[in-house]
Amino acid sequence: MHNVSSWIGAASGQSAAQAIIHSVYAFLLPQERGPKSTLWMAELGYLQGMARTLVWFLLFGAVVYAVSLSRGGRPGASRFSYPHPLEPPGEKYSVPGALRYLLPASFYKHRSFRCDMLFLPFSIMVGFVGLAGVTLGPGIVQSWLLQRLGPSPLHLPDNGFTIALQVFLVFLARDFGRFMWHYQGHVVPFFWEFHKGHHSAEVLHPFGVRTHPVDMFIRNTYTGAGSGLIAGASIYALGMTYTVTTIYWVALLLAIFGVLEIFEHTHVRVSFGKTFNRIFYAPYMHHFHHGALPQHMNVNLGITGGLTLWDYLFGTLYWPTAGEKIVWGASLEELGDNNPHRTLKGFFWGPFVAAFGTLRRNRPAVGHQRSAANVSV
Repeated sequence: MHNVSSWIGAASGQSAAQAIIHSVYAFLLPQERGPKSTLWMAELGYLQGMARTLVWFLLFGAVVYAVSLSRGGRPGASRFSYPHPLEPPGEKYSVPGALRYLLPASFYKHRSFRCDMLFLPFSIMVGFVGLAGVTLGPGIVQSWLLQRLGPSPLHLPDNGFTIALQVFLVFLARDFGRFMWHYQGHVVPFFWEFHKGHHSAEVLHPFGVRTHPVDMFIRNTYTGAGSGLIAGASIYALGMTYTVTTIYWVALLLAIFGVLEIFEHTHVRVSFGKTFNRIFYAPYMHHFHHGALPQHMNVNLGITGGLTLWDYLFGTLYWPTAGEKIVWGASLEELGDNNPHRTLKGFFWGPFVAAFGTLRRNRPAVGHQRSAANVSV
């Protein structure tokens, strides 16, 4: 062991402990994504990101599992019921029980999971990174307005308060922009046909859920450009300067929320508590957003850490009660063999046919059940 430690230290120029800590740090935290020289390098980076996601899911999920058992016993860990069974986790905390709960065999044997794994290589080619728009967009817009219009009549000095205010404005704009994309994707039949593929997943898991490239592009446009325009214009109007320190805090909070967002598309219930759940969108609320039951359609369109205010204002906020059953899917009519997105052709090409079909007919596509009238709050 001593020889191994010496080799690590000599190779890295650091002590063995420093090298190991640095390696763990570099693996767990998201790294800046630059252009990859080959598709194989891009795939390797994507697989590393997927592995990092799984590690965070298991680490944080084990804590959530332990807390839920200590507070409410087994019912605390499985507060809601699913059509795909969860193996009994045991009366007390154990590593095997935690793994059975976090990675249920019934989920990973499901055909929907196998379809998601089939789509993963395409995520490499069509994955659009919205991080740059959220972090750098406000500064670009603020600088452009300053050059075009000159200094704002208002001026706030650079200090801790203005940095916090800028971070708040960036996340507020990002939250609103993303909500408007999501609302549009559910209430406008044309856009729903591209978004529906995401909802066609019949089990949710931390490895990533299928998303049509058109829907992905629209989402990142709303999130990145929207946050850049709204936050950048607000920062300029208040006479603030968008600094590197602000970018650092925005990126840090995005990383934290990114870990919590993993649980949006799993069965693991992560709550912020009764008080904060009323203000901020908790991951478990998204479980019902993917529900195919009538009362769960078109509800909870927010994102983890965002405000529940938007759902409240648009009439899409849904508060679940203990014991509710969750059936994941685009609709009850499109499950199993009736799922139109079980093949690559159905997932990638089918939405184009259905979306333009809604324009010709001037009405929702056949099978489209997520209209605003179905919202139950």
